[in-house]
Amino acid sequence: MSNVSGAFEVLLVNDASPDNTWQVIESLAEESRAIHGLDMMFNTGQFRATLCGLEHAVGNQIILMDDDLQHPPEAIPDLIAALDAHPEWDCVMARFKSPRHGLFRRVGSRVAGELFCYLYGRPREIAPSSFRILRRPLVETICRHGTANPLIGPLIFRSTRRLGNVDVEHQPRPQGRSGYSISRLTRIVWQSIFSTSTLPLRLASGLGFCSAVGSFVLGVIYFLRWWFKVTSEPGFLTIVLLIIFFGGLTLASVGLLGEYLVHIMEEVRRPVRYAIRERTAIRERDGAES
Repeated sequence: MSNVSGAFEVLLVNDASPDNTWQVIESLAEESRAIHGLDMMFNTGQFRATLCGLEHAVGNQIILMDDDLQHPPEAIPDLIAALDAHPEWDCVMARFKSPRHGLFRRVGSRVAGELFCYLYGRPREIAPSSFRILRRPLVETICRHGTANPLIGPLIFRSTRRLGNVDVEHQPRPQGRSGYSISRLTRIVWQSIFSTSTLPLRLASGLGFCSAVGSFVLGVIYFLRWWFKVTSEPGFLTIVLLIIFFGGLTLASVGLLGEYLVHIMEEVRRPVRYAIRERTAIRERDGAES
């Protein structure tokens, strides 16, 4: 940031980590007036913690990045320059030329990207990334969404189509490993579908309609066989398969309704999205621009 003109702040959100992360943040905040920290009272998850940071940031341009150093801090000036060069853009996302993810993670990201194109209207030429810079009006729009389970990426795609990319090198993780397992990523995609889309219900309705049409056609076939006295063996296996198929379809439909009911209950109860236990002293923040 020393190569970037204008005032800036670094806002560090500690999502109730069990180690001494908060003590380190406090010491950094004492050394630099530009560093501020927020300590969560309980673990809220990455998206709610990010939303907390967005709601407390004061700059005209806000950059979101992870702390595992796979998002290189050296690329921050590139994001700022890209946004300044395109005043019509609301957000610039890093496009990783060589992602350092495993095969399953890359395949899952591709599937999730296609779903986001369909569900949220994400432009296909835009590569999504959690390393991004946003203008203040977009940040304020995202913060006005009162959903209990905020997903920052989908909220961006729902709020604007004025997006851009800048190429960035994806760095290897210096230590540890990602907390996003295949099952957790699957739950996030599942949540993003049920939170804002009725696609599963439409698919279930379409499958039910096709099954009804198939049953009608099958009934006509059996009637014609009876009419023309075509003999056949008793269809015990057919009956069993039909019972299993329609029974499974019924249970799946009930499960879909249950998922939507759970999401509705979460939104109606208005749970606390995050709670701040402690924050560092705020000094000279009024001039922050980035």
